[in-house]
Amino acid sequence: MDNKEMKSCQSCGMPMQSPSDFGTKADGSPSEDYCTYCYQGGAFTEPDITMEEMAEKGGAIMAEMYEIPIENAKRFALEQLSCLKRWAGREVPSCGSCGMPMRSPGEFGTGADGSPSKDYCTHCYRDGAFVEPELTLDAAVERYAPMMAGHLDMPLERAREMVRQYLSTLPRWRV
Repeated sequence: MDNKEMKSCQSCGMPMQSPSDFGTKADGSPSEDYCTYCYQGGAFTEPDITMEEMAEKGGAIMAEMYEIPIENAKRFALEQLSCLKRWAGREVPSCGSCGMPMRSPGEFGTGADGSPSKDYCTHCYRDGAFVEPELTLDAAVERYAPMMAGHLDMPLERAREMVRQYLSTLPRWRV
């Protein structure tokens, strides 16, 4: 799978980077939407799990990985899950540059002809071009990491790691 096809699980948010990351449909073919941990044989592995319970699991993993206070990690996980197909009832598009969920028409960037961009938010993309075309991945990490560190009360260096890992999954920053 090439990087342009990389997706995140629409149940837990895990990046699905290799064929073994993808769950399976009832016929054994790969699921386009769900990871191997969440979906096997055309069914959810935990069909009765609630979004809050999923946030508990994901939050615990994030708390340990990135030194985030557990309650902050669970809250953040819940915010992220609320945008995923399994929990939102639809796939909420997110910006391919910053990752912001785009829930309403005013949050979408615009093409050169003024039409809404399906790929980027209004903060990153207007009139068919990036608002900051010279922005690099490193500069984006340095911009967003302090905000993430403050929002989640986590060490700045760990926030840098988390932001870099996440941004690296987005189309603008894939190498």
